[in-house]
Amino acid sequence: MSSCELVSIKLDGDDGVAGDPKAGGARDPNLDGARHPKLDGDEDERRLNELGYKQEYRRVMTPFQQFAYTFSYTAPLGFVTGYYGYMYCYGGPLVIFWGMLVTTLGTLSVLLAIAEVYSTFPTLGSVYYWVAQLCPGMHWLSWLVGWIYLVGALCGTALNEYLLAKFAQKMILLSTGGAQGGGFNLSSYQVTLVTTLAFAAHLGVSVVSSKWLGYLSSAGAWFQMAATFIVGVTLLGISPKFQSPKFVFTEFVRAPGQELHSSWMIAAAGLPYFQAMLTGFDVGSHIVEEVKTAAIAGPRAMIRSAYLTAGIDMLLLFIMTFCIQKPENLLAFDTATGGGLESAGIQLFYDCFEARFKRGNVGAVLFTGLAATSLFFANIINVTLTARCVYAMARDASIPFQAFLTRLTAREKVPVNATFATVAIAFLATLPSSGSSVAFTAIAAMSTVTAWIPYIIVLFCKHAPSGKKHPPGPYTLHGFGVYLGAWGSLWGILITILFCLPPKFPIGIQSFNYTPLSLVGTIGVGVVYWQVYGKWTYTGPRTTLDEKIAF
Repeated sequence: MSSCELVSIKLDGDDGVAGDPKAGGARDPNLDGARHPKLDGDEDERRLNELGYKQEYRRVMTPFQQFAYTFSYTAPLGFVTGYYGYMYCYGGPLVIFWGMLVTTLGTLSVLLAIAEVYSTFPTLGSVYYWVAQLCPGMHWLSWLVGWIYLVGALCGTALNEYLLAKFAQKMILLSTGGAQGGGFNLSSYQVTLVTTLAFAAHLGVSVVSSKWLGYLSSAGAWFQMAATFIVGVTLLGISPKFQSPKFVFTEFVRAPGQELHSSWMIAAAGLPYFQAMLTGFDVGSHIVEEVKTAAIAGPRAMIRSAYLTAGIDMLLLFIMTFCIQKPENLLAFDTATGGGLESAGIQLFYDCFEARFKRGNVGAVLFTGLAATSLFFANIINVTLTARCVYAMARDASIPFQAFLTRLTAREKVPVNATFATVAIAFLATLPSSGSSVAFTAIAAMSTVTAWIPYIIVLFCKHAPSGKKHPPGPYTLHGFGVYLGAWGSLWGILITILFCLPPKFPIGIQSFNYTPLSLVGTIGVGVVYWQVYGKWTYTGPRTTLDEKIAF
């Protein structure tokens, strides 16, 4: 383990288990009912029983597979390629370097503090379950956190599938001659068809067994690293010229049409895109009941995948920036890729191959295909994590159709109905993006900001008087959590505000940031639902040990 993780792992059986009086640990004051006979079983099931749940999923995933699951979700090549134009647009190379560094430090602060909570409560539900345990009695807050997080997970699934379809659009365009050579460009309806096919593929993959999901996660993680390595080494090998260190570390870019006169404002407007690449590291918590040594493996997977993702992202950003052949092409529209901020990374690939081989179509298509496959693996994780979030909330009676959504397959124990519901709702969320880049930007922002708001609330609850009563799990920061949590909370508040600012001036229909309205609408719908229905059905996480819940 890296010494940077600042944690202590209690592996010795004599140390006891938090919440187990017999083993010497302090009893969790919020546990309901008597101890269950199964507590004499293995450590994972015993801790799950202490939290009030019986073991329903099969624990067939290894700690490495959980790490792979988390890392594969981050898709470094896919997101760096897709977001490069947005990052370059707001400040250029200078902001790419410093923005990535600052965002990484803020993200790690939050995750290290969250990891303690994760270790204490290794069960499904993630943020809303953690809030329910840390602030017992505040059922409305727990429910609202779960609702916001669920909306964000659905937006993230929609975003990944749509971005995957846009990559396919650019691949077809370049394969048929490019925008300047009369290439075929998919219409918005055809992009929607490609999105539909991607959803169908992920639905089929996501209802397989947890064992196969572990294999796919491992394959995805190795692919993410191998594909990024291939792209990085190839770019360095074929580029006939490189940008100077001065350009890479000091060049500031003001994109045309932004009308942002302050350099600080331009840089601040670009930070959310870095954060969008470094979000969702808690995804492993949604399969924690399918993993062995969950209270240790879960936090480790989250932190280590964050280190690895941030390092790979930064390295790839450096390589791509050094290898820029024609800076003016990245934000132009009269190019082979047809322009657009989502095309800048692909245009960079094209320019490198063209500079070396006088023709860039084939190389750009191959690299874009690797980026698309990166996203494909990521959305296997996205669909499964969202489905398990739906299942967990339905299990606790916090959303309608509990009996339907909590149904598991008889043999493999996969939440098949929750998976179908996830895919259907996420697909509907992609439809506005088909004809509007503004809608796409709003969905992209919502997929990130709706994760960070729950993180902030969890950190506040963790350090509330009721939160401090819980004994730490086997993954602990030994007092550093207070300081990291404080900085992480401030960073989370800052990044949430930045996500809500207009991307450019003057503000018009095409420049208006719909993220604040979307966020207010999400909270508003949640409040209405809670008042009308939720508060009568959701009374905190339900136990499933001693009796079957009647729906």
